[in-house]
Amino acid sequence: MAEYESPYDPSTMPSGLEHVVYEKKGHVAYVTINRPDVRNALHTYAYLELRQCWLDIARDPEIFVGIVTGAGPAFCAGRDIKFLAQHQAEGKRTPHEDPNSPVFHWGGGGMPEDVELNKPLISAVNGFAVGVGLTLALQCQLRVMADDAWLGDQHTNVGRLGSPHLKYTALPRATAAYLTLCNGRLSAQDCLQQGIVNRVVPQDKLIEAAEEIAEMVCRSSPLAVQATVQLYRMSAAEPTLSAYAKHLDKEIAESDDGAEGPRAFREKRAPKWTVS
Repeated sequence: MAEYESPYDPSTMPSGLEHVVYEKKGHVAYVTINRPDVRNALHTYAYLELRQCWLDIARDPEIFVGIVTGAGPAFCAGRDIKFLAQHQAEGKRTPHEDPNSPVFHWGGGGMPEDVELNKPLISAVNGFAVGVGLTLALQCQLRVMADDAWLGDQHTNVGRLGSPHLKYTALPRATAAYLTLCNGRLSAQDCLQQGIVNRVVPQDKLIEAAEEIAEMVCRSSPLAVQATVQLYRMSAAEPTLSAYAKHLDKEIAESDDGAEGPRAFREKRAPKWTVS
């Protein structure tokens, strides 16, 4: 059987990104969501850029660990509901939810798990992380948090499903239910007490704390670290459940409630849910 070599080409590193700042220093990659005007909410094109970053981290043999954070006062406000509502008002699906779009990928395809990334990530949660932002923070194996940051989930509040099964396995179960069913929030101290984050520090020490943890990771064998992360992923994998979750999410997204949630958000009013 033929063997092909595909050595990493540094010139393929993502550059000129509009919605993400991507940098490398030594063995550490830095991914900064850069949409502060919408509190780093994610839409189709931000997902695409994040995916490029995860793929590059996976390919570059000199990168051992990544640090993920947000520009401005938020880590990530979740999905860009205004972007969704605008498309729905025009009778359209967003590009990543449209099977006819070349960038179709239900859920966006912008999470580390979407590329099966086996290198560790550290989330430096600089502000609130909600919905998809919470999912991103939880897909990072290590986490540091600013003392004024908080975590929350708003999927059911806007008529969507998200990934409650992943939160149910990644968090204490009552905590996961509080976030997903009650749209509750957790302070940095709540997260530290429950073992959800490794450190809580003042805002101006956040990246420094993340870099200290990154340095600790870089002292270990890269192959052993990547094998460890792969086993973490495999132990938490529920492929059948994940596929069913996407099916349910699609059903809900295309229901009356799926349209009402973004519409109410755009109109700044309480949603009027369908009673069935």
